[in-house]
Amino acid sequence: MNENEILNSLMNAFKGLVDMDDNLLTDEVTKEVLKNTDEQFNPVMVQQSISQIVQNFEEQGLTRAEARTAMDALTDVLKDMIYGENEFIGNKKVIVDTIANKMFSIFEEAVAKYHSYSIKLPMTVDKDAKVPTYAHETDAAADLYALETCMLAPKSYGNKIRTGIKIQLPEGWLAMILPRSSIGAKTPLRLSNSVGLIDSGYRGELGILYDNTSNELYTINAGERIAQLLVMPSHRFQAEVVDSLEDSDRGETGFGDSGK
Repeated sequence: MNENEILNSLMNAFKGLVDMDDNLLTDEVTKEVLKNTDEQFNPVMVQQSISQIVQNFEEQGLTRAEARTAMDALTDVLKDMIYGENEFIGNKKVIVDTIANKMFSIFEEAVAKYHSYSIKLPMTVDKDAKVPTYAHETDAAADLYALETCMLAPKSYGNKIRTGIKIQLPEGWLAMILPRSSIGAKTPLRLSNSVGLIDSGYRGELGILYDNTSNELYTINAGERIAQLLVMPSHRFQAEVVDSLEDSDRGETGFGDSGK
């Protein structure tokens, strides 16, 4: 059941409540209705609904602000449908408010769970190359994989590792190739350029430059996770030359002056 089916089911339930005689909603009946509501809004259903809404946000390429606007608009429409021409009292109000609040909480959690930005990123993928993937739902950067097995000579620098991936960033966006912490902690490999910056106009293959700082030959295997790809909005600045800058608590103290 997707979120539209769930909403339709809930709206039918609201309609049934509106038409129900208040006198029929005894405390015992109300208790049973609330129990059934809790069963309907079980954790599995709630998470499925949230995931479906988030997926819809991603498919539409909404920013988080746009997702918030969409959910606020839907909430207003549903509130008007539920409460606009109806005045609930007693047990009926308890039931209606409970169902409505549970439904609106799903909307709130979906927006909270959705990343600040989500875009469609066109990419070409060579034969045997792996599409970048997010290891966890909350990860900010996606893993990049080695296309081929590479042998990095001892004390060699600027070794280019192919990914077989080309991307088309929208104008106003950038991408960064970042090191993986496990490689930094467990291997002698270091990104040659520390961070690789990719502009929206670049259409070439994403290559990873690695230094082998050890005295031993090091092997990177095909399909191995070798770096991370971070995509984010790009903001350009306009230089505004002024006579002086505003004071701050730190002032002109330099790198390392704040202590360990």
